[in-house]
Amino acid sequence: MPNPLYDYFIAPMLANGYFNPVNTLVYGVILVIAVLAVYKLMQRMKVRIDRHFFYAILPFIFWGSSTRVLHDAAYVGRLATDGLNAFYNQSFFPTPGSYFITFGLAIGVLALCLAIQRFRKAPYWKPMLAIGLVLDAVNVLMLPALTLLPLLMMLATTGFWMLLFYLIYRLTIVWGHMKPARKYFSGVNQAILGSHLLDASGTFTAMSFFGYGEQHVVPNLLIPAFGPVSMFALKIVVVLPVLWAIDRWGYERVTDKKGRKVESRDFGNFLKIVVLILGLAPALRNMLRLICLV
Repeated sequence: MPNPLYDYFIAPMLANGYFNPVNTLVYGVILVIAVLAVYKLMQRMKVRIDRHFFYAILPFIFWGSSTRVLHDAAYVGRLATDGLNAFYNQSFFPTPGSYFITFGLAIGVLALCLAIQRFRKAPYWKPMLAIGLVLDAVNVLMLPALTLLPLLMMLATTGFWMLLFYLIYRLTIVWGHMKPARKYFSGVNQAILGSHLLDASGTFTAMSFFGYGEQHVVPNLLIPAFGPVSMFALKIVVVLPVLWAIDRWGYERVTDKKGRKVESRDFGNFLKIVVLILGLAPALRNMLRLICLV
C-alpha cells in the first residue's frame, strides 16, 4: 500500500536527501511560515537586523553546510572513525533536518549572547561570532582530506559570471537603459547574487567535471534540456527580481522611541539575509563536497 509520507519525505532523507515536487512544495510553504515566525521572534528578542546580526549568524551558515557535508562523508564512510561515521550518518541531517538543527543551535547561542550583553554590557554579536567560528573550526578538522582544484574552478567560474553580468549591467546604463534600477544593484545585492552564482558554479563544476547529479526539481527540468550552464540563467532570472521587490517593498512603518511613525528596513534586511542563506548554504555545501570529493 502506498505511503505518501514515507515516499515523499522519509525515503529522500534516508537516501541522503533529494527533492520531488511534493516535498519541494511543502518545504517552500514551511520556509515562508518560518521566515515570518523567526522575524517576529527577532522583534520580541529586540534584535536589530543589521550588519552586526549578519556577522553573528554568518559562521552558523558555514556550520550548517559543513555539518551537512560531514553527513555526506559519513554516508560513504569517509570520516576518521567508525563512531563519527555512525553519528553523522543519522537520517535527520539531510534537508529539512540540517536547517532545523542549525536554527536551533543559532537561536540557542543567540539567546546566550543576548544574556551576556545584558549582564556584561558586551555587544551580543561578538561572542556569538566567536562561538560560531570555534564550531566551524571543529567541523573543518573533522572533514576528510581537502583538495583545492574544485575550489579554484568554482571561484573562477563565479568570477567570470559576476564580471560578465556586471559588464552587461554597466553597458545598459551607458546606453541609457535600466537607470531606475541602478540603485537596486548595490554592493549588498551584488554579494547576494554572487552567493547564488557560487551555488550555480558548484552545480556546473560538479556535474560537468566530477560526475555528480542534481537533487532539486526545477534544475532537473532545465539541465537535461540546456545543460548545467542553465543554472546561471536560472539564478539571475529568479534572484534579481526578488531583490528588486525587497528593495521596493521590504519596509514597514514602526513607532520609534519618541512615538513617531518611521520606516524600518529591518524586514527587508531580514528577507535579504534569507535570500543570501538560500544561495550561500548550498554553495558552501557544494564547495566543501567537491574539495572533500565525497
